[in-house]
Amino acid sequence: MKTRLRAIASDSMVYGLSGIISRFISIFLVPIYTRLFSPEDYGVMSLVGSFIAVVSIFVVLGLDNSAHRWYWDTEDENDRRRTIASWAWCQFGVSSICCLVIFFAADFIGQEVVGRADAGGYFRIAALTLPLTVLGGVVSNWFRMQRRPWATTFYALGTTLLTVGLTLVFVVGLRWGLAGVYTAQAVALGVGSIVAAFLLRDWIAPRFIYGARLRQMLRFALPLIPAGLAYWVVGFSDRYFVQAYTNTAEVGLYSIGSALAAGVALVTGAFQQAWGPFALSIHQQSDARDTYASVFLFYLWLTGALCAGISLFSPEILHVLTTAEYAGASVVVGILALSYAMIGLTYIAGTGPSIARQTGPTGIAMVAAAVLNVVLNFAMVPHYGKIGSAVATLISQSVVPIYLFRRSQQLYPIPYRFTAGAVLFALTLSIIGIGIQIDAKNIWIAIAFKLALLSLFIPIVFLLKLATIQQAGAFLSRSLSRVSDDHVA
Repeated sequence: MKTRLRAIASDSMVYGLSGIISRFISIFLVPIYTRLFSPEDYGVMSLVGSFIAVVSIFVVLGLDNSAHRWYWDTEDENDRRRTIASWAWCQFGVSSICCLVIFFAADFIGQEVVGRADAGGYFRIAALTLPLTVLGGVVSNWFRMQRRPWATTFYALGTTLLTVGLTLVFVVGLRWGLAGVYTAQAVALGVGSIVAAFLLRDWIAPRFIYGARLRQMLRFALPLIPAGLAYWVVGFSDRYFVQAYTNTAEVGLYSIGSALAAGVALVTGAFQQAWGPFALSIHQQSDARDTYASVFLFYLWLTGALCAGISLFSPEILHVLTTAEYAGASVVVGILALSYAMIGLTYIAGTGPSIARQTGPTGIAMVAAAVLNVVLNFAMVPHYGKIGSAVATLISQSVVPIYLFRRSQQLYPIPYRFTAGAVLFALTLSIIGIGIQIDAKNIWIAIAFKLALLSLFIPIVFLLKLATIQQAGAFLSRSLSRVSDDHVA
């Protein structure tokens, strides 16, 4: 099992490399953006992006999940080509139709969604990204299916660097404003699509389109389509509630807080990419269930520490990266960071249903979470503003893995230690809550207190028996020995 854990950790680290660099580059742009764009402009960016996100979820039709399942069902390369080609062409056709609809209805959509006369132009440019993301998504998943994390990383990194470079040219150099942001994305995705088409040239040829396979994949994915739309409600609709009950500037602050919280996604996103292929590739091994159970606890411990840390030090990070008018974003950072952790936990919780080929539980969980999210936003945002929306998001995101774990134990029992997991979650949430209340009149005392809170994640490792003191000592001894050897060399 140790070999299995090292494998998933290794793959996650590689997948996370591009995420770390991409996030660093994105953070590098924040000081520039916050001096060029007001919180209201950030709010517009968030609302346009959220709208395109829901359409993106729909056009995929859940076929990315189906493709993974059918890919691993055979060793026949031509049969695998039928899966990839059928998925790619179907998604490209649907996304192109949606792009045209949004393009011609952009003025109406802009007025209704954002409430600004200039928003229609942003929607027109953003709509172009729908068909341009298809081949990039296909090639990234294709690399993951082949367990090629470095190829996935280099492709994602190249696209990200190009996007950032073009953003600097269009936004900072040419002063195109928000239009420059969307133009940079569209051009970078276009270049990425050309590269992806070249890499996939032997896999997406029209002759490999197989109607019977596509129908099978669509039937499998059908429960995931409402689940995907529900995922948007849980993850993105909060911006619209904040706008409806407050203003676009508050949406901008919420978005900055969400962007900072997304630092946790460096780990969770990398884990999500590595987990699916890894979990399915070992499901027939005798130690698979114990491996899944161990990953569950280590994931909660690591993401809990990350969420607590980024929450505690969010005021200081915002002070460095932004101007004073963005300081109010810090109150939502920790809550939204924990929401990102719950998204990653959903992938672990869905392991059992996925192995059992039961996609229904995921659909049910996401729809239930979406309904709960809407109800909680209506109830909390009028009274608590963006904090209420963040709490609604966290509660809704937590419902999904809880339900999936319950169904998983019925379909494919795994010896998870749920009590220990609940303790880790409670510790993380408590530290986040305490951190929000800290008065930073004396910055050094505040930092010392925050470090003391964060250090609680060290003894919890031994209290919950995630590791023994002897194992920790042996690990430390080996690490110091390696450092000493390297120094001598």
